[in-house]
Amino acid sequence: MRRITMRDFRWMGRPLVWEKDYRSVKLEVQAHMGLPYGPLLLAVSDESFDFEATVNVPQKGGFAGLCVYHLDSTYAAVGLNREAMEIHTTIAGSHNRSIIARTFECEEVTWLLRRSLSHLDIGYRRGEDEAVWVGSFQLPGLEKSISFGPYFANETDHPMPGWMHSIRYSKES
Repeated sequence: MRRITMRDFRWMGRPLVWEKDYRSVKLEVQAHMGLPYGPLLLAVSDESFDFEATVNVPQKGGFAGLCVYHLDSTYAAVGLNREAMEIHTTIAGSHNRSIIARTFECEEVTWLLRRSLSHLDIGYRRGEDEAVWVGSFQLPGLEKSISFGPYFANETDHPMPGWMHSIRYSKES
């Protein structure tokens, strides 16, 4: 498969207001949007790879992070806001969401995804800090190919900004 670029990312749950070019995407996350229906920007790969993307860290009430998606009933995601981290896993429709209180005083983080067949590692890095690997996942249906990319959620009553830039995709050697 060829190298993934910004052009390869497609909306699932397209936001009402958004701008996308070959380097970045900016959007307005509508009120009461969340996984798996909220804005997901997904690309597809059938190889083992490493992926990085810089995504905003929203205020309390919103979350932004990285999602690995197979179906509405099978996905994993890890996201942040300024006061917490959330971890979603859904397998065969059984959903688990964990929220961990933790302060993140930064505008954006670089999300990391490492895929080796059906094994996935998701983590993040702030600036030049060391990577923090949050979870390892093995989801059914991802052995041959996966859909992956940023997700944006908003539990508040008003729209919130979201963005992604600086993507990097490298095939595992």
